[in-house]
Amino acid sequence: MSTDLAALTGAAERWDGMAAEFAKQETAYRRDVHGIAAVPSWSGMSAEAAHGRFGVTLTELRYAQTEAKAIASLLRDAHARFTELKGRLTAAREEARAAGLRVSDRGLVGADPAHAKEPDEATVRSWQDRIDAAVRAVTDADAGVETALAAVVVDTDPLAGGRGFNGRALGDVEKYEALAAEEALGRLGRGGHLSRHDLAELERTFRDNSGDEAFSRTLLDDLGAAGTITLTNELNDLVHVRGGASAGAYATIESGLANTLATATRDTHSPWYRRWRAAVRRAGIRHHATDAQGERLDKAVGYQSLVTLMSKGHGYAPRMLEDLTDDMIAAERREPGIWRLKDTYSGRHGGWFANDPVDGALGLMSRDPHTAADYLGSDARMRYLVEERDWKVVLHEHAGAKTGTYAAGLDGDDRAGFGAALQAAATGVDPADRHAHYVPHTGPNEAVFRSALKHLSHQGDDFPPSLRRPMANVLVNHGATVHAAMSEIDIGHAPLKQDQLFETAKQVSKDQHAYGTLNGGLNQAMVASIHGDHSRSTESLLRAGRTVGFLEQARIQSEGDPETATFEAKPLFDKAISYIPVVSEDVQAGFDCVTEKWLEDEQNRLDEQHTRHNAEAYDARNGQLMALANEWHKVHAPHGHASFATRAMVTEASESGAAHAVGVSGEQPK
Repeated sequence: MSTDLAALTGAAERWDGMAAEFAKQETAYRRDVHGIAAVPSWSGMSAEAAHGRFGVTLTELRYAQTEAKAIASLLRDAHARFTELKGRLTAAREEARAAGLRVSDRGLVGADPAHAKEPDEATVRSWQDRIDAAVRAVTDADAGVETALAAVVVDTDPLAGGRGFNGRALGDVEKYEALAAEEALGRLGRGGHLSRHDLAELERTFRDNSGDEAFSRTLLDDLGAAGTITLTNELNDLVHVRGGASAGAYATIESGLANTLATATRDTHSPWYRRWRAAVRRAGIRHHATDAQGERLDKAVGYQSLVTLMSKGHGYAPRMLEDLTDDMIAAERREPGIWRLKDTYSGRHGGWFANDPVDGALGLMSRDPHTAADYLGSDARMRYLVEERDWKVVLHEHAGAKTGTYAAGLDGDDRAGFGAALQAAATGVDPADRHAHYVPHTGPNEAVFRSALKHLSHQGDDFPPSLRRPMANVLVNHGATVHAAMSEIDIGHAPLKQDQLFETAKQVSKDQHAYGTLNGGLNQAMVASIHGDHSRSTESLLRAGRTVGFLEQARIQSEGDPETATFEAKPLFDKAISYIPVVSEDVQAGFDCVTEKWLEDEQNRLDEQHTRHNAEAYDARNGQLMALANEWHKVHAPHGHASFATRAMVTEASESGAAHAVGVSGEQPK
């Protein structure tokens, strides 16, 4: 904190002055010494020898200027960086003091005796971590400057036998750090060994520079697209196959490399990006040997390794993700089955590898709902992913009488990325964010929802099981619209196409968890509609009944033979699910009550093994229907209990809704 950083700019000015003095010497030497060898009066072997030696000296005088100017630039770069980091540290200390804490000269955080309220241990630890991180950032930057100053004076030109000035000197600290990192990473990519010091320096370099464009592009240029993929495979082998005490360090380096890639490709309009993309198109379809795939006598494809790397980073440009995914789809269209590898790549042991890189890239998109909505907003892309794409990306072994054979099949994490991207695109919610909450829908969210509904409903019983839960989340997220469509009598005025909605609800209902989410979530939409209707009309009650009947008919048809019980346990519903809008306390209380009765109905059905005819579907939801009737009565006639007429009305509406659902489904009751 007490260091006078102005000394750096002062030194930089003196190095610039040195460069100016060397320029004067170059001029004088060219005139008074080098020029002598060029006069016609001097010829022969001595003249030739002198001309060669004089030329070297003249070049070195020019190189000296380059080196001096580069050192001046490095010192100014260091000054700017240290000033910024020192400012951050100063701000952190002042904010800690304002929060009632004391920061010692050694950077230790503790309670301030002068402050009335003593902070708890967690608060002190949090501020200590922030101060430590700010100090470490200065230390990291200092080490980077040291690396640059050591490298800038190294002469690699054979002109003076490696003992002259550096004619290729650079004035950017980050570029020298990138070159140093590339040397170590290149060794690693070639199967070489890195010491603990090497690993620690790489971790520091990435921690300090992965957000710097100059560092990132210099490093990736030196590695090349193919070299980046080879390095990624080596890192993955070290982390996931060979393991050992250094596995954690290699994983950290891989994350740093991924973030470096994100930084380098941030400007998708730059010439650099276009060159990088073209190089990846070539390297991405080549096969590369790895330990992970070698155990299966197989080789990975470059795009698989690249997306595996990217899964360890963050902050990718939306256009970069879209371009990459489009390029991979183009590759698999040209070469069907290009991603197929033996065995499975899912679960704790194999799920780290992006054997389906298209699905992996879609998973990366899901982290940014806007990007996912933009990409899946294309009807052509949605149609390809839902209806046309071959998702059989693994080869399962089948043992025969004499030899084993392999057949293409689905992986254990089939469509995991697509499902996440679909949720993000249709809801505006990142499915991986534990603290996410409902957000108002945009036009692209609505468009993706309708597109997904259209294309998935065309699948019939080929509806991908892995998309049932994601679509359940999407349906409850659009609960008000779904409820309005399910309860509409006039098919032409429904906000969604009822046949598409019914088929999707039927397929979703084949998964117990998805069934619970859909039915439990729509309880909120029905209760919210009842509370939002302040007229004397019974429309909100009738609509609730019709939606209940619609949903029950979807469940019955999802089971097929009514004599067959699908679920062995009562479905569960998490009422805190982030896809449902936040509502008032009154709506929440009514929602809880209706959901509780619905769950009781489900338990009764399970206990008694109810196998009703379609026309009697409403009976299985009697408790839920009575709860809805009571909720409507509480809002519109807040005295006493729901009348017989009210209860009969919602029951008849449920029957009507079920019959209507049979009609739009195109099936007849069994």
